[in-house]
Amino acid sequence: MMIFQKRPLVVAVLGALAAQASFVANAQNTDASTQDAEVVVTANKVTQSALKVGASLSAVSSDDIREKGVTDAKALTDLMPNTQISQAGNSSVVVNIRGIENTNTTALGEPAAAFHIDGIYLGRMSGAGSAFFDIERVEVLRGPQGTLYGRNANAGVVNVITKAPTNKREGFVSVDVGNLGQKRVDGAYNLPVNDSLALRAAFSTNRRDGYSETKTATNGFTQNQDSVHTDSFRLQGLLKISPQTSLNVSYDQSTNKTTGPNYYNLTAGIPDKLVDTGVLIQGKFNDKASGFKTELKSDLGFANLTYIYGQRNTKNKEDYATGPLILLTKFTFEQNSHEIRLSSNDTASPLQWVAGYFQYKETGKDGQLDGNAPFYLFGPAPGPAPFGPDQCGGFAACYPGLQFQDYLIQNDSKALFGQATYSLNDTSRVIVGARHTADEKSRNSQQVLSFSGVDYNTATPGNAATPLFGDASWRSSTYKLGYELDISATKMLYTSISTGFKSGGFNDGDTRADPSLIYAPEKITAYEAGLNGKFFDNALQLTSSVFHYDYSDMQKSGIVNGQSKTTNTGKATVDGVEVSARYRVSSAGRIDTALGLLEAKYKNYTTPNGTDYAGKKLDKTPTVTLNVGYTHNWNLESGARLTGYLGTKYSASYVTTDTGDVAVAPTQFTQKAYTKSSASLTWAAEDDSMDVQFYVRNIENKSQLMGSVAFFGANYGYMSEPRTLGARATFRF
Repeated sequence: MMIFQKRPLVVAVLGALAAQASFVANAQNTDASTQDAEVVVTANKVTQSALKVGASLSAVSSDDIREKGVTDAKALTDLMPNTQISQAGNSSVVVNIRGIENTNTTALGEPAAAFHIDGIYLGRMSGAGSAFFDIERVEVLRGPQGTLYGRNANAGVVNVITKAPTNKREGFVSVDVGNLGQKRVDGAYNLPVNDSLALRAAFSTNRRDGYSETKTATNGFTQNQDSVHTDSFRLQGLLKISPQTSLNVSYDQSTNKTTGPNYYNLTAGIPDKLVDTGVLIQGKFNDKASGFKTELKSDLGFANLTYIYGQRNTKNKEDYATGPLILLTKFTFEQNSHEIRLSSNDTASPLQWVAGYFQYKETGKDGQLDGNAPFYLFGPAPGPAPFGPDQCGGFAACYPGLQFQDYLIQNDSKALFGQATYSLNDTSRVIVGARHTADEKSRNSQQVLSFSGVDYNTATPGNAATPLFGDASWRSSTYKLGYELDISATKMLYTSISTGFKSGGFNDGDTRADPSLIYAPEKITAYEAGLNGKFFDNALQLTSSVFHYDYSDMQKSGIVNGQSKTTNTGKATVDGVEVSARYRVSSAGRIDTALGLLEAKYKNYTTPNGTDYAGKKLDKTPTVTLNVGYTHNWNLESGARLTGYLGTKYSASYVTTDTGDVAVAPTQFTQKAYTKSSASLTWAAEDDSMDVQFYVRNIENKSQLMGSVAFFGANYGYMSEPRTLGARATFRF
């Protein structure tokens, strides 16, 4: 691979590390009782050890979450290879895995990675950030997952699994305080009502001041941007109907009243300080997300039955600015999904299988001309205007540029899928899987260019409205072919060919009059091989993979002529290597490491102004990322214990790209190589009734550019968090 040919130093360093690890492992007499337990996952929609999954998987356990301070989806970036999760311009998160991502988080956009909470697919990523409390584990599958997860899983899958009710009466309260006014309280209580019914309730409330210094003495802002203000709770009930059948029902709700993210003007380059005095309005979010889930499991004798129904609602009202663009948005979405699966339950049979049906429907709207519709304002503007200071963030006047009134946006998806694993003998297996998906999208909306009048709530159209009608459908078949070989009782080789697709869509306009507004689904064919297992008397747990992608019909989103536009831009290739390891150096010490090598380039891509981008790097694809962490435990004479953790992430440089315009070439901004380190020290009581942790994250206090976008001749970018430090106390009862 080119990545090795061009980087002999990396190969030499890796070889030296491997030799050193081998020497230490052979010299260490490791007691099996001190080994780390294997993480059990459901990535293949069956329960199995993470080391038995023939795919590139990172599983973060509840202990890792507590130890390493995983409080939101973005924190996963520092724990696994070739994965970057960042903030979008609104309340959504953007997942980039191996260079595959989607930055269109508007009502017409679709994510590139499938995000699930307890088996329920999230069509809107604005609810993803509030799920990280009372978590059992997080599973991240890298690479296209078109067979078992279907549409919009080109980049991979993020599965958040919350703690389910158990038959043990217990609870906890955790209090976290830190710099930037950090105040967070989490808690949960588990109640076994009887032998058949258990209940669990969990909550989280989180406050933190904004780290982007946007409040000044003259602009009237009350808060800085990039603040945190969330409240969430979750209620669950687990009913054992019979020894063979159980029913899990849950309801969750979260609110987000932050000031929203801040985008910095990149005209002078990537900022060194998180100070921006040119923000036009005070960001103000008022978002609410809720969800209901029912999961029925039953042993039917010939197979295991699983049925999952999920219903989720998203209501967002978000006012914020990006450069000269003021956005006042309000929209609602509702989704309903059903998945029914049958899986084999005869573990002695050479044939293991899972088959199912998936159905998803999402409807959304933006309101009407009563002030509920979203406004996209360009301001401030001279002269008379219909909107006054209350709608213009203190400006004397601003004027409306574009208003989108979405009466109805609808997404429908149906799929049949199945996957079978057949054992050729005691040590080898073949895997065959397929999925057929039918997608339909429609939109009934209009766009108004400007308004007359003086009152926001009674404004009437000043120009004729342009119809925004969209109607399109797609069919796609995806597959997986794999082979697994057990080279010992604890080691497995695997290889696979898999495909995935991301649903198509359409841009603003009337697709009946202009079918060119419709863009096609993007597709990936991935070739992967890997080695998983335990080594050196089980002291080392290892997962590794090498992969190649053929990536076609890429969907590129950006601002063209002042409007968001997505187009199919061509092809790309992605090559890489990933190695994740957990090594027990002694009964008290453990090393966790994750290495990612990546070479992702456009094969052919012509920008809106005609620039040839062939050979240029895909966004957020550093050639090398390395995460290393060391954990040490001390048993104190009192029976209590101390746990110390020190970790760092190294990332080579990477680029972010705006799309440019028909008259302007795009710009690539280079984020320089960096390290980001963290440390924590935790004291835990002998009976584990309480613990106290002191932590610091991003010790270097350096922020990185996480994305860029162009507006009217200038570029704007979002920056990651600076240093945070604090203390957390947890009380269990």
